[in-house]
Amino acid sequence: MKRIWSVGVLALVALVGVGVAYGQQFGMLGLLLMAHAPSTAFKDTPQPPAPDYANRASWGALPDMQDATDVSPPGVPLADAETAPVDVFFVHPTTFFSNSAWNQDLSDADTNKRTDMGPYRAQASAFSGCCAVYAPRYRQFTFSAVFNYDANSRAAEGLAYSDVKRAFQYYIQHYNHGRPFILASHSQGSRMLTRLIPELIDGTPLRKRLVAAYVVGTWLPERWFATQKTIKPCQTATDTGCVLTWSTLGEEADADKQRHDFVARAGYPDAMAQEHFVCTNPLSWSTGSEAVPASANLGGWTPGPSDPPRPIDPNVVGARCENGALFITDPAPRAYHLVKLPGENYHNYDYQLFWMNVRQNAMDRVKAYLATEH
Repeated sequence: MKRIWSVGVLALVALVGVGVAYGQQFGMLGLLLMAHAPSTAFKDTPQPPAPDYANRASWGALPDMQDATDVSPPGVPLADAETAPVDVFFVHPTTFFSNSAWNQDLSDADTNKRTDMGPYRAQASAFSGCCAVYAPRYRQFTFSAVFNYDANSRAAEGLAYSDVKRAFQYYIQHYNHGRPFILASHSQGSRMLTRLIPELIDGTPLRKRLVAAYVVGTWLPERWFATQKTIKPCQTATDTGCVLTWSTLGEEADADKQRHDFVARAGYPDAMAQEHFVCTNPLSWSTGSEAVPASANLGGWTPGPSDPPRPIDPNVVGARCENGALFITDPAPRAYHLVKLPGENYHNYDYQLFWMNVRQNAMDRVKAYLATEH
């Protein structure tokens, strides 16, 4: 038993080291082995202080702040945030892995560093080519809360969402000044946006200012769109006011199992797993099922922590959509395998495998939006 424990600890240390080296959303693989929900009920657990979004420390990225989103591959320019005509509001994925707390305390420096070096540096940075990036810190619910999803998990999610909602409202009231904006997210952050879009965007005056929403790393059923008044899936590379979504799997992955696991972990009704899900192919920006070759991939990117960061990896994968799943060809660079999840799940690379395509597409949608009257 002692030997098994030692091997597990060494494996965890190695995974954390890999995450640091490549700037990914690290820790998940090793912590899957140890994750369990907090033993104290949510209602009996002291909650961390609510962030004050008038305080700059409550933001991970602001246009006038030097932050982790201000990075790009060598030779790829950043937009001037002061003159960029459009904003991005980015909601980060899970970087909190506590087994004792339901929600992150924003004074948790280690978790904030994971957020900075992972999703901000490797995902939100894709929008720094077009836009001024705003990214709130929020009391995200712990990764462990997705196991045996129950009333405690729902309460922890509700607390996280209350922060994201307040952050967006503060952004609109104090930072946006009537400008068009992009919404972008990954994983837990995308779950936040699936609540925020119906509540604050769809059918409201803000809908006219929405360039697009990149709701990535989650499974969105067609039924979700059917309940919206005006929000639909994007169908072309220049559609605006619409939603893009994908979940990346290897060709050998069992997508049915992935959908069932997602529905179970997320606390949704079991029947949802049988529904049809939407997938946007980030190589064609279509929801069609046609396979797009790797030659259309402008470049994947895993920046790493060093400066200058790693160069892009051109033509890294081809891709095709099938019932919510984005199936990809095998990426040759080792960097895209290091924190791959079990079951050929490339969730941790949903943005990175298509980083240059996302960057270009955000620029193209901004151009298309600005060319029309709203």
